[in-house]
Amino acid sequence: MHNSGAYIFVGAFTVLISSATPSAAFGLHLGPLHIGLPFFGHSFGVRHRRHAALHGGRIYDKATAEKPSGARGFEPAQVDNSALLYPSLALPGLYDEIFWPRRSASWPFGYEAMVDSAFAKASAAADPQACRGADADAVVARIRAEIKPGAAQTPLVSKLAQALGMASGYLTKTCPKAIPPQPVARLQLMQSQIQTLSMALDLIRPPLQQFEQSLNAEQRSHFVAFSSAAAAGSCRTPPAAIDRPVAEIEQRVAPTEDQRGALADLKQAFAGAAGDLDAHCPKSSPAMPLARLEAMESRLDAGWRAALAMQVALAQFEGKLTEEQRSRFDALAVTAAK
Repeated sequence: MHNSGAYIFVGAFTVLISSATPSAAFGLHLGPLHIGLPFFGHSFGVRHRRHAALHGGRIYDKATAEKPSGARGFEPAQVDNSALLYPSLALPGLYDEIFWPRRSASWPFGYEAMVDSAFAKASAAADPQACRGADADAVVARIRAEIKPGAAQTPLVSKLAQALGMASGYLTKTCPKAIPPQPVARLQLMQSQIQTLSMALDLIRPPLQQFEQSLNAEQRSHFVAFSSAAAAGSCRTPPAAIDRPVAEIEQRVAPTEDQRGALADLKQAFAGAAGDLDAHCPKSSPAMPLARLEAMESRLDAGWRAALAMQVALAQFEGKLTEEQRSRFDALAVTAAK
């Protein structure tokens, strides 16, 4: 998709937004090819390359963020504002992160957010308010005000504005109709939502690249001025947070000796997922928007793999439970309607 050319890509936006998925618009099935994943022999081999000014300094406005170490035990909480279930919630913050990463940001697609979104309570019906997306006009207005584009750059800014709006519209269009109660099904939804977000962000790449290449040194300075290690933030998962969900499952389910192997596999898969996410934790924020978008895509790829690994291991473990154990497991992950 990256090699198609910016003009062809932008020209296809209208078709894309009217289709169920961008790939459907081109008559293609672009599902991920799993080759060599470190947890279960698969990996995200084919990558779907994938607003406003800061709201009171919060990078990911409304999105569920990772919790600090030792903040709480493994207690289900409402996750109707989870960016893993409703990626539209994170889009304003992602746009900020692409163009103006000023301060430490909590990544809303990390391990702890994934565990919370899989096991915590959520309304069964989707929340339309969580599907609104980002105000692309506000992003572009700030870009225009800061860089003051010349005549030759004006069409490039317009194309970028269209791409930002189309990405937001695509996420709104593909917002989930319902949130499943079971953790395995919830993790499947997360995989789908991460892939959808990646495809939405991919719409931005060609016009962003053209726009960035047109900038002079003074214009570029508006995007690099706040690039620093502090902007990347800390996203390492504390060991206690990695072990907590499996320990809680063990306590509630009370596995037999024959089930201990599956529990060990579950623990290994969860730890591997956290490790892959941590491996893609940026040490600093890249200097320019396109590079920041690429780093974001890499982190989303890791999130997709993590959700897959956790889903497969959890399904295998649940498949070995007795009826009585499964009822206790389901009680751990009950979905409460509002």
